[in-house]
Amino acid sequence: RSSLQKSNQSNTYKVYSGESSEYMGYQAQANYYGFLTSAQHPNARFQRLLTARTQDDLAEYIPTFQAKRYPYSKRYGPVNKADSILKLFQSSANQPSEQVIVIIDPDNWILKDISPWVKQVAPGHALGEAAWFYGSSAVTSLWKEVCLQNCDWPLDLVGVPYLVHREDLKKIAPWFRKYIMIMKEREETDPSFAKKYEVLFHIQMGWGTEMFGYIFAAAHVGIKHEVVWGIQIRDVSPRPQTPKDEKAFAMIHMGRAWFPRDYEPGKQWWHTEGRAFRNFGAQVWCKCNWTASDIIPWPIPEGTDFQSRHTLYLLHESRMYFGEIPKKTKFRQTGPNGYHSAMG
Repeated sequence: RSSLQKSNQSNTYKVYSGESSEYMGYQAQANYYGFLTSAQHPNARFQRLLTARTQDDLAEYIPTFQAKRYPYSKRYGPVNKADSILKLFQSSANQPSEQVIVIIDPDNWILKDISPWVKQVAPGHALGEAAWFYGSSAVTSLWKEVCLQNCDWPLDLVGVPYLVHREDLKKIAPWFRKYIMIMKEREETDPSFAKKYEVLFHIQMGWGTEMFGYIFAAAHVGIKHEVVWGIQIRDVSPRPQTPKDEKAFAMIHMGRAWFPRDYEPGKQWWHTEGRAFRNFGAQVWCKCNWTASDIIPWPIPEGTDFQSRHTLYLLHESRMYFGEIPKKTKFRQTGPNGYHSAMG
């Protein structure tokens, strides 16, 4: 095991799935900048898994594997994650050689070296952050409805980041997409299916289906995922209280940013949206806003909380490093109706 741990630290491949839209563009810049500036192992590798008919302009400086669009992704974009991972393994020229693959989301931004977690991965033993639905028996009920194999497997209710051995992910990949499609087809043919889980059991069968798909695929092939806490911290999670607490997190899962209410210059960026989170301060940035790529509040005032500080820092510094993202091109549009538009 010790030799495996040693080799894992230098054989890590970090990937996430995305499209060419403006919404994904600034996330791609910040995500890669975080990787470059967070003291990862020198042999660690990073790649964006792009769903598109061809490489986009950001591929000129962001390492990118491009896969053609799976038809259903026009109706459910998150299936891109499963589809692009499967196509990565199906490509003889692009199959990863690294032992450990770290699957993140576009809005998982790396802050520090993740080797302490990587070295815990072994064949048959993966890691994943505790999902927001951790502890829900409803996910097991859902599994019993759709499972094709290993139906009594105790589910590991994890979300990104997933840290998994290459050979294990190769087994998981085809079933990841398969289980997403099983659930989506059930949703479309039986409206009561999704309603039951969303209304009665309070798990989100909309955007969250891909999370269940990964868990079910891992169960199908019998890959254990150790549930861990604290690899990442969400934008709406409680704030770290000490420098030691801050150093514990390797990633942020960003979404919003706040300034102290008494910071007078910050009032120019105050949002009316997001009042449910006003306990964090005055909201000044949100990825939900179509201006998120253009209006990046700066400078960051003293007293800004941990998550907001890192979110705005990576947004600002990555833009300074990589430059502006071209708009109104064949790759992306802009404005309230074009913010999420991507190349087909």
